[in-house]
Amino acid sequence: MDLNLRRWRRDWSLMSVFFNGEEIASLTARLKKLEIQTVVFCSFENRFARSGGLAAVISNILPFIKVSNAIPSVILMTPFYSRIMDAAKMQATAASFDVPFRNRTVGVEIFEHTLNYENPVPGSLKEYYLKADGYFEADNRLRDPYTYDYNNPERNADMQVENSLFYCKAAPLALRALGIRENIIFHLHEWQTALISLTAKEAMLTGTLESCGTVQTMHNSYDSRISWDMVSTIIDGPRRQKIPGVQTIDLSAYQIGLQLLDSPLTTVSEHFAEELTSDIIQTEHYAPHLQTIMKAGGVFGINNGMFVNFSPEFPRKEDHSLEEVRRIKLKNRKALLKVLSAYKPPERIGTLTYQGRTISRLPVTIPIMVMSGRLDPTQKGYYVLLRALENFVEDEIKVILTPLPLRSSDLDYFYEIACKCKGNVTVYPVRMDRGYHELQTGATFGIMPSIYEPFGAAVEYMASGTLNIGRATGGLVDQIDSDCGFLFKEDAVFCTTENMNDFINTEHIIQMRKTNPWAQNMADNLYEILRKAIGVYQNHPDVYYQMILNGFRKARQFNWETSAKKYYQVYEMVFKA
Repeated sequence: MDLNLRRWRRDWSLMSVFFNGEEIASLTARLKKLEIQTVVFCSFENRFARSGGLAAVISNILPFIKVSNAIPSVILMTPFYSRIMDAAKMQATAASFDVPFRNRTVGVEIFEHTLNYENPVPGSLKEYYLKADGYFEADNRLRDPYTYDYNNPERNADMQVENSLFYCKAAPLALRALGIRENIIFHLHEWQTALISLTAKEAMLTGTLESCGTVQTMHNSYDSRISWDMVSTIIDGPRRQKIPGVQTIDLSAYQIGLQLLDSPLTTVSEHFAEELTSDIIQTEHYAPHLQTIMKAGGVFGINNGMFVNFSPEFPRKEDHSLEEVRRIKLKNRKALLKVLSAYKPPERIGTLTYQGRTISRLPVTIPIMVMSGRLDPTQKGYYVLLRALENFVEDEIKVILTPLPLRSSDLDYFYEIACKCKGNVTVYPVRMDRGYHELQTGATFGIMPSIYEPFGAAVEYMASGTLNIGRATGGLVDQIDSDCGFLFKEDAVFCTTENMNDFINTEHIIQMRKTNPWAQNMADNLYEILRKAIGVYQNHPDVYYQMILNGFRKARQFNWETSAKKYYQVYEMVFKA
């Protein structure tokens, strides 16, 4: 349970850029006296606007943070995305406030949603949504809160920064409007909220807030360069005048925020915490600019809990006999085949068949594989699986893919493989309105060939009684072991900066990756582990079903109560350090 935070030392390297000695002494004294009365989760994702796993974390962990640590108040503070959210799903509050930003005053309304929860004990907590005209106007069919203009990446990046700055300026003012002014922990998530480690301190000095500390969790290493001119828009006049004479080189949101943070930096799995300063894709591509900061203070991994409940089809979890597991899996498989035979939305690509006819009579010896989740060409590894599938002949395997693309051209390679692998592959590029549970419980294997993975969803497959096949990266290493699944990794010789940059730079035309040695070798090694897993399923069924039982046992290790208690240790460092 201990995170070994004793080795951490606070990094306030940029404090003197913004604050004088007297101000720093005042801030230090306030932090030492701080009590944990209110925890404010600050996130650009929420239950009504989702992108990756952050929304799922927020939706699950808040009650445990509150109850497991006996914190009087835990709340969520998040943007109201007027173009992708429905105001009818929340209540207007009487609270509103003005934000001075870019030489004008912007009015903000606060909406609320009451979360009623049953676990760990029945209770409720508040989620607050900040609505401001001209801000948080993400607009796309996937309701992705980070996508403002998918066809213009530069403009989209600029709009993300603009909205981030506005939010970071508004957050302390929103708390004052809600009557919350002291003994606050701001729990910041992702780079979009990182500069609250600056605005929260200024809020204490201006009297907006009495006492507050900042904690940061990185769910990804995505970051954004922010010019000092832009930083100056969220601080007051006297401090604004200091910046040009002190700083000439622009930094990123994390480079600024982490060097003003009041507590250890955390991320969402133990292995990903190590990879942030050791894996070449992080050290050379995503986070080279953060290496000195992260190595000096350390990154502390706190594994997420389970995002789903155990499948009700397995009421006794790991206490079932092998024969019971076999019987339940066969029943779940039949239910899945029934769905696949009948569910034919117009967006579907490719048809699963057996011997050129209906899939409903598929022999039990032929494995069914599934890969689900958003279509992120730089992370999720759909391309790697598609490349591996070309090696299988008709009726060797059956594969269901459920990517969620932002644009239709992202599906070009899916069309190609569905045609080449006729009868073996079907693609549902939509949010399935039925059949998803059957996919999770009835499949033989769930595939996760992630290029990198902070945490991942392997535990979801385990809890559904389905074995995982995943790339040995990030949180997948924490979740999958040889007793409950299969891991693969490309050969080290192909892990070069040149290969990796070429792979990432071809995210919009993924067919170009066919000549990339790193991607080719990854797909080849995935094919070999697929062959190994299929061999276990077909030739050693007792081993396969025992691995399902082991998966239930492994999944129990990931729970939100443990995560919540570890985060509390981090909160305590705000006033202990």
